[in-house]
Amino acid sequence: MTIPTKEVCLKILKENNVSDNIIAHSEAVCDFAMKVADLLKKRSIHVNRNLVAAGALLHDIKKINSDDHVVEGFELVKSLGFPELAQVIKKHGLAHLKEQEFVPKTWEEKIVFYADKRVKSDKIVSVDERFEYIKQRYKKDDVAKEINFTKRIEKELLGNEKLDL
Repeated sequence: MTIPTKEVCLKILKENNVSDNIIAHSEAVCDFAMKVADLLKKRSIHVNRNLVAAGALLHDIKKINSDDHVVEGFELVKSLGFPELAQVIKKHGLAHLKEQEFVPKTWEEKIVFYADKRVKSDKIVSVDERFEYIKQRYKKDDVAKEINFTKRIEKELLGNEKLDL
């Protein structure tokens, strides 16, 4: 399995004209994801930290000017020769949660999914605060299923631990 380093991921983002604010968001998601990975390690759960870091950094590579940034990001990263990483990116979004192929299943997929739902812009926030932003930003009234799904993932990843806001 080939996974790009953080430096290579940042280069890929720049080459794809990803805006500075999305890069800042992605770096914050990466930092938070590493904290989650550390918690799992303390519970003797093996996580591929390099895969988590790359997934967190590249998850929104097609966020701007895209009809479906999850699918387009998946396809781009796969075309770059990173099929395992592409799977993590495919499973970070909310739009396709009704389709099994988009539901995060591995620890790495769950960490990137969850970390993205805890970072608003480049700040760590609660799941509830992040979903308030999602409701306003994307004009969605009913996100109860998505919030419940995210909180189930949160419980699975964190147990009773709390990560600072």
